[in-house]
Amino acid sequence: MADVFAAVDLTSVMAFVVGAMVIVVGVNMAFKSGSLGKRAVNRV
Repeated sequence: MADVFAAVDLTSVMAFVVGAMVIVVGVNMAFKSGSLGKRAVNRV
């Protein structure tokens, strides 16, 4: 098992995972801000 972990470079995997999470959170926030903006405009 240790050989498997040694063979995989965890720094590149962690960079990919963190980058993917940032993109997912950013897209999610963009969709939420769009719906919140529409709600605010409709109340005015």
